[in-house]
Amino acid sequence: MTQTVTREEMRNATRGLPSVRLSEIVLRTANYQELNDWYQAVLGVDPYLENERACFRRLHDDYPYQQLLVIFNKEVKEQTEPVAGLDHIQVRHASLGDMLDRYERLRDVGITPHRCVNRGRSTSFYYHDPDGNTFELSTVNFDTEAEYLAYLESNPGPAFGSGQQIDPDEFAARFRSGVSRDELTRL
Repeated sequence: MTQTVTREEMRNATRGLPSVRLSEIVLRTANYQELNDWYQAVLGVDPYLENERACFRRLHDDYPYQQLLVIFNKEVKEQTEPVAGLDHIQVRHASLGDMLDRYERLRDVGITPHRCVNRGRSTSFYYHDPDGNTFELSTVNFDTEAEYLAYLESNPGPAFGSGQQIDPDEFAARFRSGVSRDELTRL
């Protein structure tokens, strides 16, 4: 944290905001096929997106909320991060405004993201918790699932592509000044 705040101020920073829902649990593995087969057997849920890099299983869908189990294929090569284990946890907000409200309240108590990305289809702010785990705040950039899926179909490429890095304060300020979500998130 970059500023001194009381424990109480930090714990109360986002009280009263709309709730978020657990959206993704993402695992990384060097045993990609074996882990995919195991989760297929245990969950009985077919992937809705699968390639040599990642497998996405939708466990629950209530747009804009969905719960996913994602497995990233991390081949054993030169690794800068662990090969296996938890990659990140994601929670989803119902709207960009809700996510920016949470971001600003967290920022004001010294909790800031290490990376912020606009992917066109979604916007994500990534944080490290005190143990170094990655925690993602996200929102989809479409009002309906049909619009979201149409965007995915018209923009082929990695399902979890890097997107465009954004400055969270500038991004929030532009949104607060009246720039529409569609204009802000267009790639």
